[in-house]
Amino acid sequence: MNVIEERKATFAEAKALLTKRKKDAPEMGYEQSNTLEYLEKFSDLAPEDSKKMEKELEGLGFLTPAQVADLVNILPKKEDTVRAVLTREKLSLNTEQVKEVLKVCKKYAE
Repeated sequence: MNVIEERKATFAEAKALLTKRKKDAPEMGYEQSNTLEYLEKFSDLAPEDSKKMEKELEGLGFLTPAQVADLVNILPKKEDTVRAVLTREKLSLNTEQVKEVLKVCKKYAE
């Protein structure tokens, strides 16, 4: 197996890929089956909304694609959660930037 591309995917993207794979080849591996089951329980956004949210967060101009994927997957509702998600990436945002991120996240969490 050759790796063509490696990047962090959102839950909605992964769920769409695995659902398509299940339709194409009903025999999925153990890990894929478990992952799809998890995503069916915890993926809150539709793929279209996930893409829109990604574009909006990327448009802010200060987040990496990996940070955007984490925020889309977690859908933080509080400033502290935004900071916690981004701390892992060693990114320190000012209060205004956190509020911008939170505004986008809340828009899609409703």
